Amino acid sequence: MVSPCAREGRHHSRRRRGIHSRGREPSPPSESEGWTIHFIERETRYWIAAQAGQKQDELFRQGTASAWQWAAPAEFIRWFSDGERRYGTSLWRLASVPLNSAEAHRDYGRRKVWREGLEVAMKIKGSQGYKRVEWVKVEHPFTAISPEHQVHANHNEAQNSALRRRASAYRRRQNLYAKRVAGLQRVLDMQRLVHNWVRPHWGLEKKYNSSNGDGILCSPGHNA
Repeated sequence: MVSPCAREGRHHSRRRRGIHSRGREPSPPSESEGWTIHFIERETRYWIAAQAGQKQDELFRQGTASAWQWAAPAEFIRWFSDGERRYGTSLWRLASVPLNSAEAHRDYGRRKVWREGLEVAMKIKGSQGYKRVEWVKVEHPFTAISPEHQVHANHNEAQNSALRRRASAYRRRQNLYAKRVAGLQRVLDMQRLVHNWVRPHWGLEKKYNSSNGDGILCSPGHNA
């Protein structure tokens, strides 16, 4: 399921997070085929993409490419995540640009940076609950940097809990959302459709749904 692209000239904040869905027997997250990564726009709660599969580089590349295709038209983008570095590595291949002599002094010491207007950071959970913020790679010299307290993935954390509750309706005696990756992806696509186009969100003005808040639909209650 493909989402419409972000509108040009808008400011968007991306949040991304991984979810590990248990199978019949407990297994390490790296071996699970039910690992899910998803991306949410903070302001409108628009659920951009959800990708299921094994926790390998290809999953991160596909998920990041899908989210970046949606976000790229925006002029200013804040791209925040948890401590998984493969998100930044995948995005660097898509959104890094070389600097020219007119944009920075030669003493700046950087030849390749993020695209202008793109800020990429992650919040890392350390030992004993200590958290720190780390900016990934180097930003463009004309890009503003957010305060540390704004770098978080709280909206995705809340979405994770809600997704587990709603997906429990798909369970049967096997206590599985789906026996295969294709089945899990189908569940995710259905939940994303309802989240974006059907269910209103109390955090948005006039109880709009996410597609109303992002300007894809102009009026609430006319989603057919």
